[in-house]
Amino acid sequence: MPVVPAGPSPLGAFFGRVFRGDWAGSVKAAAWPSGLIVALAVALSIPTYGQGDDIVVGWSDRLRLALAMLLQAFGGGFEVRPAGAGGPNGSGYGSDYDYGSDYGSGGSDFGSDFGSLDPGTQGSYTLSLVPLTVTVLWIGALILGARAARRQGGGLEAAVRISLVSTAAVLLLGLFAQPEVADVEVSSAPVLAALGALVMALLVTGGVLQRDAAAQWLAGRPGAQTLVRAAGSAVRAMGAVLLLCSLIGFVLYATADDVDGQALLIALPVLPNIGLHVLGLSWGAHIEYDIQGWLDFSGSGLRDRGFGLSGLEDEFGGWALTGALATGGVCALMVGLVAARRSAGRGEQATTGGLFLLLLLLLAGVGGVSSGLTDRDDRGTAEFALNLPEVLLFGLLWVGGAVLVAPYLRRLTGRTEAVPPAYPAAPGP
Repeated sequence: MPVVPAGPSPLGAFFGRVFRGDWAGSVKAAAWPSGLIVALAVALSIPTYGQGDDIVVGWSDRLRLALAMLLQAFGGGFEVRPAGAGGPNGSGYGSDYDYGSDYGSGGSDFGSDFGSLDPGTQGSYTLSLVPLTVTVLWIGALILGARAARRQGGGLEAAVRISLVSTAAVLLLGLFAQPEVADVEVSSAPVLAALGALVMALLVTGGVLQRDAAAQWLAGRPGAQTLVRAAGSAVRAMGAVLLLCSLIGFVLYATADDVDGQALLIALPVLPNIGLHVLGLSWGAHIEYDIQGWLDFSGSGLRDRGFGLSGLEDEFGGWALTGALATGGVCALMVGLVAARRSAGRGEQATTGGLFLLLLLLLAGVGGVSSGLTDRDDRGTAEFALNLPEVLLFGLLWVGGAVLVAPYLRRLTGRTEAVPPAYPAAPGP
C-alpha cells in the first residue's frame, strides 16, 4: 500500500493560513495605531523647549527623544548614558562626560533633569513613566483597525497578522528612537516595547475579531456572562471616572503659575496618570514621594513623604479639601450608577465594583513615575506614586458604599431595573 504523507498539525495549518492571508489588509489595520504614535511624536517634537536661537537638540533628535518617551507606553525604557558606554556596566561607564555643562549648553532648557545636576556627574540616568494616554489611544486605534478587518471577514488569523505588523512597527520605531545628542546616547529598550505591544495587540485584536464566537460560547454559560458583563461595566466606569479626574487635574495644572504651552503639551501624554492621582487623593490615599541622593537638590532628605487630604487643606485651604471630597463622592457615585444600570442583580453589581478596584490598583501601580541617576560612587533616586494599600482600603469604602446606595438612587429618580446586554442563544447540537 502506498504511504500517505502526514498532513500538517493543526498549529502548522493555522500559521500556514496566517502567512498566506491578506497582509495588505493587515498593514492597513495596523497603520492606525502606528500612525498615531508617529503623529504624537511629531507634535511633541515641534517646540524647541527653551533652546532659543542656539539649537542644541535639533528637530530630528527631538522626534527620536519623543518616540523613546512614548514607547514606554508598551514597556519600553528610557536611559541616557555617555556615548559608547554600552549601558551601566559597559566599558565606557564613568567617562568624563559632564551632563550638567554639556547637555545644557547654549542656554538650552531641554532635558532640564540633566541640566540641573551637579557638574561632573557621570554615569547613566533612567526614567520610568508609562504615558497612559498613549496606551489608551493606541488600543483605541487598534480596535478601529481590527473592526475594519472584521467587516472584511477577518478571523483569528487576521488578528495574528495585525499584531505582528503592529509589533514590527513598534520595534522599528524603538530602534529609530535611540539618538545620540552632544555625546549622550538614549536607549529606548525597543525589544521590551515590541514584546509589550505584541501581547496587547493579540489580546485586543483577538477580542475584536473573535467577538461573535465568544458571544456564542458565553450564551450557554451564565456565570461567564456575568463576569464578562461586570468587566465591561468596570471598564466603562473607569473610563468615565478617569475622564472627569483627568479634566480636573489638567485644569488645575493649566491654571498654576509658570505653566506655559510647552508644559501643557508635555502633560497631555500623561493625563490619565494625573487623573489617577486626583482620584486617589480625593478618596483619601496619599501621594507618596521618595527623593534620595543626587536627585535631592534641596538637601532636605525627602524620604518616604506623603501628601494627602490634610496636606491639601494646609496648603490650599478648606475649599480645596471640600472640592476633593466632592470629586471623590461624584466618582464613587459614577461607579455605583454604572454598575446599577448595567447589572442584573446585587451579585453582578458587587462583581463590577470589585473588578473596578482591581483595575484601579493595576493602573495606579503603573501610573507613577520614578527616575534614577547612577554613578561609580553614588546614586540618586526619585519616586512619585500613590500608596496602593490606601487606594485599596479607601476604594473599598467609597466603591462599596456607592454600589450599595446607587440602586436606591435609581429608584428614587424613577429608573427601572437594569436590563443586561443580551447574548445570542447557544447553537443547537
